[in-house]
Amino acid sequence: MSSTKKRTHQHLIDQDGQFLFREKLPKPWVVREYRPDYGLDYSVEVFKTTEAGPSGRSTHETLGEHFFVQLKSIEDPDIRPLTIYGRGNVEKGSERLKRDDPVATVDTYRFPLEVSLLATVERMGIGIPVLLVIADLKNQRCCFVCLNDYVDKVLVPRHEDYTDAGHRTVHVLASNEIGSAKGLVALRWYAKRAKLLAAFQRFTYQYSELQWAEDADWKELAQYFGKRIASYDFWDDTEMCEPIRYNGAGLKRFLQDGRPHYFKPNQEAFAKLSLEQQEYMLKADVFELWRLLALLPKTYEDVWREWFLPTALGHVASEL
Repeated sequence: MSSTKKRTHQHLIDQDGQFLFREKLPKPWVVREYRPDYGLDYSVEVFKTTEAGPSGRSTHETLGEHFFVQLKSIEDPDIRPLTIYGRGNVEKGSERLKRDDPVATVDTYRFPLEVSLLATVERMGIGIPVLLVIADLKNQRCCFVCLNDYVDKVLVPRHEDYTDAGHRTVHVLASNEIGSAKGLVALRWYAKRAKLLAAFQRFTYQYSELQWAEDADWKELAQYFGKRIASYDFWDDTEMCEPIRYNGAGLKRFLQDGRPHYFKPNQEAFAKLSLEQQEYMLKADVFELWRLLALLPKTYEDVWREWFLPTALGHVASEL
């Protein structure tokens, strides 16, 4: 009798890795499989759980937040220490490691990825993160790294042309564990990326338009702008990023009483100012709110996109 189709040992490893990955995610989150697979195995939709109501049952509400996953299942992982060194801002120049400035030694998974996959992720842009997830069957854990950020912040500044090889080794921090408190924060942060980038675009637009507003119009325009952005649902759901929450509180104060109260002058001294001087200080206070909002995308690119990466800045910022 002729032989039949066979199920390989790797198929069993992949199956176990899929089960482990789904098990580590919060139960209310939805995992959707991508078929056919051209580098994306799953999309994950994030849900927010609210406390039990009169029925005694919790409810789970979608946040409209998503990320993609490329899953790699490993039976016997290669975990080794990696020394990370200080370096400059790679958005302003190629990587120059400060070999005399070791920042930390961390454990990482070493995984070779096809450059075709990395180039596909780069071509997607950064709007929706693609996470490489290592399903470590030996240690029963899943660890991740954001490939969009790894390409931009590690491979591109490190190599003259990272695509001139068939594969590139990607380091995945063992501390980036799905199911841990740190891992949950990271996944929630990545899932918010699309809505944050859209909001950042609006902040910079509004700040620019306020600069051009005539003196008689800026108050009305600022009120309108404030109402447009007050409805974003991330103001009170980004405890991992204090500057966003800080400016959300300033926005709330502005809409309540016309001032964000970043500048707090002595009331007695303020009363002695002329009306023109008081108006100037009020305008400066309001404009400071939009200046800070417009700074968020810069900080996002310079700092926050390195969170959870095996880089010096990523290590320091992610451990705070």
